[in-house]
Amino acid sequence: MPKQLISVGQLIDQSWEIYRSRFVPLMTISGWLVLTAVFYAIALAFYPSASVLQTGAGLTTFEAFGVVFFMITTLVLAPIISFWIYTSIGRALSMHFARRTPNTKKAMLQGKDVFLQALLTSAMVMLMILLAIVIGFGPAIFLATVAALANASSLVILANILLIVGIFVALFFSIKWLVYYILAPLITILDGDRGKAALIKSRSLIEGRFWDVLMRVSVPKLVFFIFGVFAMSIFSYVVGILIDASGGINLDLQVRISTMVQTIVPIVIAAFINPLIIISDVLLLRSLEE
Repeated sequence: MPKQLISVGQLIDQSWEIYRSRFVPLMTISGWLVLTAVFYAIALAFYPSASVLQTGAGLTTFEAFGVVFFMITTLVLAPIISFWIYTSIGRALSMHFARRTPNTKKAMLQGKDVFLQALLTSAMVMLMILLAIVIGFGPAIFLATVAALANASSLVILANILLIVGIFVALFFSIKWLVYYILAPLITILDGDRGKAALIKSRSLIEGRFWDVLMRVSVPKLVFFIFGVFAMSIFSYVVGILIDASGGINLDLQVRISTMVQTIVPIVIAAFINPLIIISDVLLLRSLEE
């Protein structure tokens, strides 16, 4: 007889225990997320001031560098580093559950090795969500296009009705398929199943236990997220007081520092919270497999 699925409370408690016992190796990996904060700090240091943006004046070479580097960090560097951390923590946890002390260097090398496979699986999950959106809104968009070309007002009314229905259809399939396939990237990282095979395995493990899995996927993340927001609020409040107290600082410099804080602090908090979220998902996957 299969074991009973791990409870929400057990997920939170066991995630914290693993996090506490393996804090150093996990944070050694997750701490690399701070590198993106450094990149953002560099970009924002050269970013155009608020007055320049308001007046629409031409950008200097350094200001243009700040804008371009900010975009590169947001669209390229931050996603790559974040996903590498995700795969590396997954490999470190694989060592933990094999009753071995996680080797940080080895975990990051293994994380690099499975990076592209896990990325492909994640892309396929995103395509499933995109398919859900197409299923929901496709008929309404098609009918609206035909109505515009044929200048038929009756078809426009029908298209609007289909659009309303499509919102609920897209939402239904998006949530359903997200829950069914959310563990597929972890399956690739931990078990080696790639692409379609990982999606099929994820769905086979979750099908018939949709609501149970939805609760166990969402509630621990919500708890950890609330904890992170609370810590971020306290830190941001203290820094805000220090910035406001420095009355002699130029207004543009104050805005620049405030923007840096608002951008960097969430990244630092995320570096501490990410391992908890990944541990919770790994525990759920292991429980489903058992």
